[in-house]
Amino acid sequence: MKSNTLKKFLKENATGDNLRYTKSEKRAFLEACRQYGNYKESFVKSEEIRQKVEEIGWLVDTAENMTLQETENWFDGVTVQRHMKQLKEAYKILQKTAGELRQSQQRFESAYDDIGTVLGKYYEV
Repeated sequence: MKSNTLKKFLKENATGDNLRYTKSEKRAFLEACRQYGNYKESFVKSEEIRQKVEEIGWLVDTAENMTLQETENWFDGVTVQRHMKQLKEAYKILQKTAGELRQSQQRFESAYDDIGTVLGKYYEV
């Protein structure tokens, strides 16, 4: 599929003024329908995000333990503890946001699947 043809097709038909389609526009549309399943590959998967958040959690825990052990007499203990508290609070926000992102991702994928189901009733998807 030539993306320029599809882009031209989408631009010309966005307003609904041009209701007659050329053969190349029809081909571009049908090819885009056939490629519909490939679009999903470009969406971020929530499982990957969950794994990365777990890795970051390990980094946070390890950083706290190592920093407290390594800086016992080198830095002000109150300052180090305050920084570690900030680190853990930021991680809690990251976890919460990742959960919200997962919910949004699930709604997104569901809507995408619904579109594919309806398109599939009329065109080869």
